[in-house]
Amino acid sequence: MLRAAAGEGSLSAAKALYDLVGEHEPLVQCLDRELRSGGRRLGEAVGTVGALGPRAAALAPALHEALSGPDGETVTTALAADTALAEALWHVTEDAAAVVAALDSVFARAEQNSWSQWSVVRAARTTALLGPAGRPLTSRLKTMLDNPVQVPAAVQALTAMAEPASLDRTTLAATVLRSAEQEADPTGACDALEALGVAALTADHLCRLSSLADGDARTIRSGVEDRIIRQDEAFRNPRPGTRHPLHGPHSSHCPP
Repeated sequence: MLRAAAGEGSLSAAKALYDLVGEHEPLVQCLDRELRSGGRRLGEAVGTVGALGPRAAALAPALHEALSGPDGETVTTALAADTALAEALWHVTEDAAAVVAALDSVFARAEQNSWSQWSVVRAARTTALLGPAGRPLTSRLKTMLDNPVQVPAAVQALTAMAEPASLDRTTLAATVLRSAEQEADPTGACDALEALGVAALTADHLCRLSSLADGDARTIRSGVEDRIIRQDEAFRNPRPGTRHPLHGPHSSHCPP
């Protein structure tokens, strides 16, 4: 029954068939139709393509065709769609040139939309996945360092792709801390500080971070009601298997 439904173009049936028995060909065929039609399930289809990885190599042409290109719309939904397509293309083909071009288009078009700061953040997070292959986007990322909301994602991407010796990690850490102190993206700031490493933090940085984590006031004070406390506790506590920046050698040197 599932095979018959998948053969008739049911994406849900094709996904179920893949999950149950690992048959990916019917799923690839359904995804190809979704990508080319640009229908309401495009976002779901793109996410599924990325999860398939190289098994979805036949979908590379459809992914390319679905991208808006440099003359595409500047609305946030279009920017988000192109970012998701670029990420899927990377997982499927690791074609760095095509993915960099798609993300560069997102960054360029976002400059024309005053509501696009989170679109830029998502594009930066996707850039981080490329590692050194994303270096052509370095200048785009550096322009984000003036925006507190965008700083954490930009720093994570820079640390993932730049030559280690080319980064002033201490200066970047100071920029991330200012972002956290302005409540711009505290969770992202913690991730960025972990990426930079405790060696990037001065005694003053560690004191400021300690004040954020141990103070009476919550660091994260806005957002979806049932998530604020959990996100704040995650900022204050080390993640399993990681070394929290607050556990650095200078953390006890803060003035009372």
